[in-house]
Amino acid sequence: MNAVLMTVQIVLGWMAFSDGLLADGVHTLADLGADGMVLIVLRLSAAAAHRRAGYAFNQSDRYETAGSLLIAILLIATGMQTLWTSLSHMNDAGNGASVHAAALVVAVFVIVAKEALFRYIMGVAKRTRSSVLVASAWHARSDAISACVAVLGILGSMAGVPMSDRVAAALIGLMIARMGWTLGWKTFKGSFARTAAETTGQ
Repeated sequence: MNAVLMTVQIVLGWMAFSDGLLADGVHTLADLGADGMVLIVLRLSAAAAHRRAGYAFNQSDRYETAGSLLIAILLIATGMQTLWTSLSHMNDAGNGASVHAAALVVAVFVIVAKEALFRYIMGVAKRTRSSVLVASAWHARSDAISACVAVLGILGSMAGVPMSDRVAAALIGLMIARMGWTLGWKTFKGSFARTAAETTGQ
């Protein structure tokens, strides 16, 4: 789903002159990288589960913590890059072509698809008690939220305010970076608390 959405967002965002949709497409591209990390982490965790019980659980926790931190770093980097690109093009907002209606249709579809993906992944995460899947689910929810911002920017541009699409792209960058920071901080605190508990138990 992420591969299809990314392709549609970037191609139509470029063709429809929508910086907001392009920024959202870059966010979905980051999702593809995060998906790859999640698959690797889950494979390593599954391998650890076949080893000695206590050691296996510790290793599995470490793999999932590392995966969550990598997703957080990826979100922060993607958000800052999107923000920088949007701000650097802000002065040209009034000189660009108006956003086409096709961008609006794609952005609305992305909201629905990403919210469905969030609910599906979160359901699996709760069933399997996987912290890295929780991180992946919230990553999908961040896409749904950023797509909402993209819709507002596109509507503003179609209404005759070209700057709104660039502002939406900048806001999406900030949202992505903030979500990455929040996820990284929560994962770091959880890992520190778990390490302290293990040390106390020993």
